[in-house]
Amino acid sequence: MLISYRWLMDYLKENVPVKELVNALRNLGLYATIQKEIGKNWNEILIGEIKDINKHSKYDHLLVCNVDVRDKNLSIVTGAKNINIGDKVPVALPNTQILGATLEKRDFGGIISEGMLCSEYELEFSDDKEGIMILPQDFKVGSKFSEYFGDGDYLIEIEVPSNRGDCLSYIGIAREVSGYFGIPLNFEYKKPKDSTYSIKEFAECEVWDYELCPRFTLKFIKGVKIGPSPLWLRWKIERVGLRSINNVVDVTNYIMLETGQPLHAYDFDLIKGGKLIVRRAKQGEKIILINGEEKELDENVLVIADAERAVGIGGIMGGKETEINENTENVLLEAANFMPVNIRRSARKLGLRTDASLRFERGVDIYRTAEILDYAAEMVRLVAEGEISKDKIDLNQGLPPLPKIFLRPQRVNKILGTELKENEIIEILSKIEFKVISHNPILEIEIPSHRQDIKEEIDLIEEVARFHGYNSIASLPLQKGMVVDPPLVEEIVERKIRELLSDIGLYETINFSFMSYEDLKNSGVLDISPFNNYINIQNPLSLENSVLRTSLLPSLLKVAQINNNRQNKDVFLFEIGKVFYKNTSGYIEEKHLAILLSGGWYTNTWNIPYEIRKVDFYDLKGIIELLFEKIWGINPDFLNSTYSFLHPLRQSQISLNGEIIGYLGEVNPWITQEMSLRERVYFSEINLDKLNFVKEKTKYKPIPIYPGIKRDLALLIPEDMQVVNVENVIRKVSGNLLKNLNVIDVYKGEKIEEGYKSVTFSMFFVSEDYTLTDNEVDDIIKNILLNLSEIGVYLRQK
Repeated sequence: MLISYRWLMDYLKENVPVKELVNALRNLGLYATIQKEIGKNWNEILIGEIKDINKHSKYDHLLVCNVDVRDKNLSIVTGAKNINIGDKVPVALPNTQILGATLEKRDFGGIISEGMLCSEYELEFSDDKEGIMILPQDFKVGSKFSEYFGDGDYLIEIEVPSNRGDCLSYIGIAREVSGYFGIPLNFEYKKPKDSTYSIKEFAECEVWDYELCPRFTLKFIKGVKIGPSPLWLRWKIERVGLRSINNVVDVTNYIMLETGQPLHAYDFDLIKGGKLIVRRAKQGEKIILINGEEKELDENVLVIADAERAVGIGGIMGGKETEINENTENVLLEAANFMPVNIRRSARKLGLRTDASLRFERGVDIYRTAEILDYAAEMVRLVAEGEISKDKIDLNQGLPPLPKIFLRPQRVNKILGTELKENEIIEILSKIEFKVISHNPILEIEIPSHRQDIKEEIDLIEEVARFHGYNSIASLPLQKGMVVDPPLVEEIVERKIRELLSDIGLYETINFSFMSYEDLKNSGVLDISPFNNYINIQNPLSLENSVLRTSLLPSLLKVAQINNNRQNKDVFLFEIGKVFYKNTSGYIEEKHLAILLSGGWYTNTWNIPYEIRKVDFYDLKGIIELLFEKIWGINPDFLNSTYSFLHPLRQSQISLNGEIIGYLGEVNPWITQEMSLRERVYFSEINLDKLNFVKEKTKYKPIPIYPGIKRDLALLIPEDMQVVNVENVIRKVSGNLLKNLNVIDVYKGEKIEEGYKSVTFSMFFVSEDYTLTDNEVDDIIKNILLNLSEIGVYLRQK
């Protein structure tokens, strides 16, 4: 939820510094971050009055204005067309900062502009770039803009827990801040200025399903004047991302943001029969909503209907046919309470997630419905005139009693490790509107109606902890005899992987397990099993989240693409996450490790050639080998592979004990070009479920005291034979005397028989018990060549 700091402070009798506010909200479990600071220059902006307007002598599209700012008259050039003589406007003088730039006097065809008339966008007041901001006539010429709108503002994003629907409002957040700092609230609901007529003279209402709508209230306002909202109202709702519609609709949005109670305003003259009915939709019934969409409904969706048709979906969105418009004169104002589960299901089914449905899903205070309706009616009267009915329609089957919970002070201290006295606990709870009914010796607490998340004693203990302060609870050593379960092997493996890959310069990324079908398709994995055996999600929220990923490749390619779009070509990523696919036996879920490299290892290094700085296939292979050596203490085999989404000549399967556990290679250039990735991309994916063990602890082993012997062998190997087959023969014949075996050269070309390749191996032999002789090593080499000849491998003679 995005809130305005200045608006929030209106509900407290003392201001709280913004940084202290953010820290307090975080301590209370409402994670807050400052998204933006706006209006830092408002104390430099003056209120001016346009005294004269003339066309520019050289430029037809420009106007020259004479503007009075009290101390002097300024000549200001503007291209805006929405100004008139006598308008009050915001004026920026030279040397004022506007959107990060310093304003200076400027020559427009021989006429010096001594300042600037500001739009709402230039003042960071709203996103409106069209024309100059026109101010109310009662603003005093020469006064500062900040005198009317404050010294700027901060926009704060708050992550509200799913069980705290009361905090989806300014008053709810203000209650939390009030309890934390001990500052009294500064708010009361305005009482309506009622007239003498009754709502029953005009409107009727019936509720046919009290289970889905336990309370439904209406108020009538006749003779309203629809028009633009006053500046203060438009400013507040646009500041937090809502669009200003008209004065009546803006009031309903304002009250929703302020109190958390969604409202809806109907043009009463467009309601057939003058009667509203709260009922379930008919199967196949259709409605056109205020956003222009047509929806087909079923019997599980609650609608608000008139005598002929549905005119709104209860708790979600109103209908187009009865919306407030410029011709509206009589308003029927609704405030209701709906069943959260049904709202959630209906919104998901219809693909409609609105500010109203979000609040109803999390629970709205049923006790305050009528009081907030009266308050909203009075606010409509204040901004749109009109006469309010002296009474209201309030349909319900009786309100449930406020819940009461017993709280044991000794239990509070045992759970929290504190030594709070009973009166301290009572004081904490009283500050946040919990009422103590009795305390002899157990406390009986009445839960306020807006706190629907409090269900049992442990919830009250959490409230005591939050407002006493977690930082105020002393740290205590673990009691003797407490046993902590050791971490699982897979947890140890993942921790070691994260540490190792982070140490060598890779960044961990975390992605959702669901994605779009297009993402899978664009990554090229759908050509190969099991990657093409993807699982569709039933009733996805959007096409972007319609399938479960079968590989981590699409996720990391998308991250690389985002980085490239932001001019970051050097991308070194890894992810540990789950993949899902199906086969004949059912659904499969596996945990995989993926590594993606792209760009250059070294940046701004003048003495390293450009091409050497780039990562390549062997960088990725080296990381894989390092990973297996450090984590599992083994050396995997790298075998030929034919994955279509990888480069045909730069790819390999990863094998362990004859089982394929992963792959690596360069992502096919056709794929990276389609995604506008400017660098080669190297990718590897490993099935961690097949590596659920850790390397044994390293044991001390003395350095051999006897000298070793090094030999190189240049062998002719059939082109289609994998080098690992040759290595296996060499290791088997050499036994424990062979300590190191490496490929040091591969050659194909002149003097090499067609169909063969030359591979040179470097071998190092050493005995831990005695000094090896050349004759012994010669015998091993002869035996190696004899065994290799059986598989078609021979010593290169030239």
